[in-house]
Amino acid sequence: MATRSREYIEGFEFDWLACDADGHVALFSTAGGGYAPEEFLEDVEAHERAIGLVLSEGPGGEDTWSRCGERGLFAYDSDYLGSPYRRIAAPERALRLEELPPQVVDVVRRVVFNGLRFSEENELSGELLKASRC
Repeated sequence: MATRSREYIEGFEFDWLACDADGHVALFSTAGGGYAPEEFLEDVEAHERAIGLVLSEGPGGEDTWSRCGERGLFAYDSDYLGSPYRRIAAPERALRLEELPPQVVDVVRRVVFNGLRFSEENELSGELLKASRC
């Protein structure tokens, strides 16, 4: 586990997982410029492994976004300029944190947005994400 800096991930796409107030899970893709929480930067590799595990289970679509929705995850994408995250996928039945494998739960519990409900948010700015951590 090596802590990464914001400069390390800047300009490159990194994905991370988080949980909301309802216990639903979302994948966030920085697209080179999106907000990244400190807990993700502390262990980027753990998020990569957890995402790989979740997206490799069961049948899935052609791309990451459709696989997220089919597996019960919300998915948000930013852009190179750091615009707000926009919801790209929403599941028909949202997966709850406790339905994931234990090693994934351990990673997702590091980034919890108690002030948000992914089912209600189509766009999430870095400021809103930071403020929703309490």
